Amino acid sequence: MAASITGRKSCPEPALDAIEVRDSDALIAKMLGELQIALPSINKQLLIKLADLKKVMATDYCQAPGMPAQSLVRKLSDVVERDIRTRFDGLASNWNKEDLLRYLAEVFGPREIEVRAEPYRRGSGLALRGFFCRAEVSKKSKFLIFLNTAHPPAVVAATFGHELGHYIYGSMVGETSTFNAFIEGSFSRHLSDESELFADCLVALSAYDRDTLQRIAASESESRADRWVILMKEIHRMIDARYHLNLSPGRLANVSRVSYLTAMIHFFKLRRALYQCAGL
Repeated sequence: MAASITGRKSCPEPALDAIEVRDSDALIAKMLGELQIALPSINKQLLIKLADLKKVMATDYCQAPGMPAQSLVRKLSDVVERDIRTRFDGLASNWNKEDLLRYLAEVFGPREIEVRAEPYRRGSGLALRGFFCRAEVSKKSKFLIFLNTAHPPAVVAATFGHELGHYIYGSMVGETSTFNAFIEGSFSRHLSDESELFADCLVALSAYDRDTLQRIAASESESRADRWVILMKEIHRMIDARYHLNLSPGRLANVSRVSYLTAMIHFFKLRRALYQCAGL
């Protein structure tokens, strides 16, 4: 792989970027307390989600093996600023707008983009957030995106951004016509896969401009765990205000609440790494 972000400089403030193993259990316990999830209610499915959260918290994203090369993320940052943020005011309300899809296809082609969205609860159900595939449809070369709208709007928007990231990645590095990829709620798996982490970078860059990133990261506290809890509350307030993602008890299943919390931390840490280690 080309020179990665880690070739620029190491990240400062490791207390926020990677929680040491001895600290992670205390942090998980604090976050479960904030979510009002009692220990007796934790089942096997929830344990899997908590393991994913623990891995995300413990990883220094600047050193993640799947972090794309600086040249790629700089191009992506330019795309977000020029073609997404300024033209379409983010992704939350634009995933089903044909002018956005038409514009991006003209810029990044050669395939047209088609979005299909519906609530999907059968089979894998909410474990599936969306997927893309490249296919021939009605004799046209298409990049098909499926969005599972059974998830809250914030999750649908993030999934849409992620799949667009795959579309743009294919235009930059070349694509395989039959390739497809599913996105589900295991973000630690993305840390070793360049294409997945690149796609997540689009979401992270779209969600946080520099001013927002620096304002949210300004919280201070005595311990690492307390500082992260304060940070997560601030991130959730922002996302709930913009995208109506309410993590209060009783509104969503505990498995989903932990999964969405992990996603928030994942995208924030990724955006922070892009700022600290690549200057974006």
